[in-house]
Amino acid sequence: MELQTQPNYQSLKHPLSSMIQTVVKRDGRIVGFNEEKIAAAIRKAMLQTELGEDIKLINRITDHIALNGKSQMTVEEIQDAVENELMKSSRKEVARAYISYRDKRNVARKAKTHNIFTEIIEAKSNDITRENANMNADTPAGMMMKFASESTKPFVDDYLLSEDVKNAVKKGYIHIHDKDYYPTKSLTCVQHPLDKILEYGFSAGHGESRPAKRIETASILGCISMETVQNEMHGGQAIPAFDFYLAPYVRSSYIEEVKVLENLYGEDYSNLYNIEIDDYISKELGDLKGIDRIKQHAINRTVNRVHQSMEAFIHNMNTIHSRGGNQVVFSSVNYGTDTSAEGRCIIREMLVSTY
Repeated sequence: MELQTQPNYQSLKHPLSSMIQTVVKRDGRIVGFNEEKIAAAIRKAMLQTELGEDIKLINRITDHIALNGKSQMTVEEIQDAVENELMKSSRKEVARAYISYRDKRNVARKAKTHNIFTEIIEAKSNDITRENANMNADTPAGMMMKFASESTKPFVDDYLLSEDVKNAVKKGYIHIHDKDYYPTKSLTCVQHPLDKILEYGFSAGHGESRPAKRIETASILGCISMETVQNEMHGGQAIPAFDFYLAPYVRSSYIEEVKVLENLYGEDYSNLYNIEIDDYISKELGDLKGIDRIKQHAINRTVNRVHQSMEAFIHNMNTIHSRGGNQVVFSSVNYGTDTSAEGRCIIREMLVSTY
């Protein structure tokens, strides 16, 4: 009676240094060669056949491949070599089982991506296409971004996360937000120092913006700064003190309007430049006369400009596209951070424009 023993695959390693030193994985990583993986793969194929495993044949094929390969080989090249050696042996049925196993693995790797891509192409309303409320997955650019997004997530799972992290995600202890951007090492969800942008201007790499002088320019620069950064990263863009940052440009616009009236009437109204203003509220000029009429006229014109600027800001943030033209900017602005007359004017007209 022949005694059957479980093979010790540590003993299968050849005593001499293998000619194969390193292996190029499917994701491009280079790892050290381990011939035990060849032995384990052949054994799995043999166990799918009637005759079962043959340790001597496993040893012979493993040693032959290890000692006759190139110093660096890809996973596919090593698997091709295993197929060739099995076909040369008397165990052709093992070769067929091994080939079948390889094919199934290839199909399994592609199946998930295939199903996801099909859903995107067919533009179904599902968790994939609804994942991002700011993105239109029906457009060509939107589809391309979803293709990239959904094919990146499995890469992160397979090659970038530790087993502990993957288990924590699987059990619901943690959630990885924007997993598709994990490999990019991008910043996410930033607040914009709009006051500095308005004061000094900024460079977008392909062009520059000068400092703002009036409310219209300040409003537009707020949009452009968020759009520019949105194209460079992911996550939300926020202006934390929108009314506080824009308030000085309400006053400068008011002064501009006073100067227009100076030119119109040929008078000096410089005493109105820095006069205290309780509130920027449009009123009928009616029976107002003299300096009060000029002041209210300038206020009315200023309020109209602020309103147009806030309306433009809202329309721009809801229509300016980023990331290849398929997504509007993730934008947030805080209300009520400035209680001055100018700050209140900004938010009042923002609310009126929104309404």
